[in-house]
Amino acid sequence: MFTIFKIIILVLSLGLDTFFVSISLGVLKTKGRIKIAIVFACAEAIMPLIGLLIGQTAGIIIGIWTSIISGIILIFVSIWLIFFEDEDDEEEKLGRNLVGWTLITTAISISLDELAVGFSIGLIGVPIFLTIILIASQAFIFTFIGLTFGRKIKPWMGEWTEKIAGAILGLLGLWILIEALVNVHH
Repeated sequence: MFTIFKIIILVLSLGLDTFFVSISLGVLKTKGRIKIAIVFACAEAIMPLIGLLIGQTAGIIIGIWTSIISGIILIFVSIWLIFFEDEDDEEEKLGRNLVGWTLITTAISISLDELAVGFSIGLIGVPIFLTIILIASQAFIFTFIGLTFGRKIKPWMGEWTEKIAGAILGLLGLWILIEALVNVHH
């Protein structure tokens, strides 16, 4: 039960981040929505897999401390999303003509936070295949919706809404950290 809840929180927080980036892209460019959504979904599925491989290897090496470390990593990703991610830089990247290598490098740069999340997935022991499929699915859906309705949605959103994904991810990290610390003391 808790594992399913963790997966849902993780996927939705990543989905919100993808959605807000896609809204900005939808304001700037709306051609090639399906192709952009597919590339973003692939990047957001590949990055956690890379992080997952690193996380599983680290999990074998660090053993009992894996959940503590994964909680701390999610909290650091959250802090980065809330305080250091610069939407203006993202919008500048997104304003370029998104074709070929420019599209691929933009998708990879936007999905770098999934690398750290993938590392945590490997440490907290959620079902890998299901989690990756859900991350890719939400990335496609939220990218397509953001691209399609970006011009209409952007004016209604305040600056703070972009930090919601970071806050949710931080709460998940805190929850995992507290749960791990309780289990270490028992």
